Amino acid sequence: MSNRFYRDWPSGRLQSFTVSYRETDLWIGVDRFRPEMEEAVFDAVVKIHAELNECIKKNPAFLTSLEPLELSWQPEIIDQMLKATRLAPVGPMAAVAGAVADKIGKLLMENFDAREFIVENGGDIFVRNDKPMVVSVYAGASKLSGKVGLEIPPGQWGICTSSGTVGHSLSFGRADAVTVVSPTATVADAFATAYGNMVKGAEDIEKVLNLALNKEVETVLIIVGDKLGVVGKHSLKFFEPEKVHESKDF
Repeated sequence: MSNRFYRDWPSGRLQSFTVSYRETDLWIGVDRFRPEMEEAVFDAVVKIHAELNECIKKNPAFLTSLEPLELSWQPEIIDQMLKATRLAPVGPMAAVAGAVADKIGKLLMENFDAREFIVENGGDIFVRNDKPMVVSVYAGASKLSGKVGLEIPPGQWGICTSSGTVGHSLSFGRADAVTVVSPTATVADAFATAYGNMVKGAEDIEKVLNLALNKEVETVLIIVGDKLGVVGKHSLKFFEPEKVHESKDF
């Protein structure tokens, strides 16, 4: 699921750069850019891929399982993926894009003292913001695509979207967008996948929203065609597509 259309929007608040390696395609916006960030992020992504490949080599089910797994050894990022997908519950790779976003966000905070940033990995986002921001939701062919979003208060957030109609990620549902806001992108990614699998049509929106919130999931927005539903702490915002950039502080 991709929200990448915002990559083309002008921004005076953050400076941006991209890093790509194999399946990972990052767009990163930071308040205080330093040239060495690009190499540091690239090196971190290469290391993450090596850790994932080593885990898959020794535990092939890590790549293919659609159910949570219990493993006795793992690096930090794999441990986070396993824990998040046990909560959802879904297979470990359902959280990989969010986990990478979290890992790179942590690097920006710890190594470069970044105060505000967005790390977007294939539409899954980890953000740290000092001021409120509005994140719009891309929902493919839906008439609501790019016209609705969530207001995100200052803090650290994972904002991830699953779709059964957009992109190549595996989904057993038919929602145009299921967006989850959690404290981490790893958890948001796992639950977005889980809830996306449950939405077969507009009639499922209310049913999923009724069970969606827990201590790890703060807000859920679901779009199916011209129908939407939202539950949680973050306010729903409506805007015209040409005004999205004006509404989005980043």
